[in-house]
Amino acid sequence: MFKKTRNFFIGVLAICTTSLSANASEISYSGNMGFMSDYIYRGIHQAGSSAMGGFDIEYGNFYVGTWFADLQEGGWNTNTHRGFEYDVYAGFGFDVTDSISASIGYTIYRYTDKGANAFDDDYDEVNIGLGLSATENLSFAVDYAIGENTATNQTETDYDVLTVSADYMGIYVLFGTWGVTEDDAAKSEVDADWMELGYSRSVGDFDLSAAFVLSEKELATASDTQEDGDFSRFVFSLGTSF
Repeated sequence: MFKKTRNFFIGVLAICTTSLSANASEISYSGNMGFMSDYIYRGIHQAGSSAMGGFDIEYGNFYVGTWFADLQEGGWNTNTHRGFEYDVYAGFGFDVTDSISASIGYTIYRYTDKGANAFDDDYDEVNIGLGLSATENLSFAVDYAIGENTATNQTETDYDVLTVSADYMGIYVLFGTWGVTEDDAAKSEVDADWMELGYSRSVGDFDLSAAFVLSEKELATASDTQEDGDFSRFVFSLGTSF
C-alpha cells in the first residue's frame, strides 16, 4: 500500500514539474532554530528538553528542507543523550482557490543512535495536506501521512496518521489519530488518538508557543513502558527564523 502511494506521489510531482516555467520564480532560502521544553510529536513523547533547527529551500511551489533535534532525557549532565534525529523532506504546495491550499510531499525520519538500544527506527512517508482560510483570523487544516517503519532488524510495518486542526488568531486545537486504515490482523500497528490545545505568537524576532498535549495510553507506552494510563504534558517552545 505504501509503495503504491509513493509511486503516485512521484507521478504527481513529475506532472507538476512540467507545468512550471523555469523562470517563473527565484530560489529562496530560510533557516530556523529553537528550544522546546519537551519534544512530543504526534502525541508520542520523544525526548526531554531539546534543541532543534532546520534549513529550507523554496523554488516557486516546490520546497525541500531538513530538520534536526537532539534526543536526551534528564539533562546533558546525566549521560542520557541518545543521539540526534534528522529529517529530510520535499514537496509541492499550491493554491486550489483563493481560500483553499493543498500540498503533497515526502518525508524521511532518521536517527544517529543505532544498534540494539537504538532510540528509534527509520520512517519513510508520503504527506498530503489541505488548508482552508475561512476568514482573515480563522483557518482549518487537514493532514494525512501514510508511511513505512523499518526496524533495526529490517522488519517493516505500515502506518498512517490523520490530523485535523483549527487556528483562531494563534489559539489552536488539534485532534490526531493513528491507524486510520489499520489492518486488524497487524497487531504491531499503532491505533490511538491524541489532542493538543495551544497558543502561539511572534514577539519581535522570536516565535513563542505553549500547548497542552493529551495522549491515549497506547501512545504513552510507545515511549515509556512504565506508563499505565493516558499521558498529558504542558509543552513550551521558543524559536526564531532567519
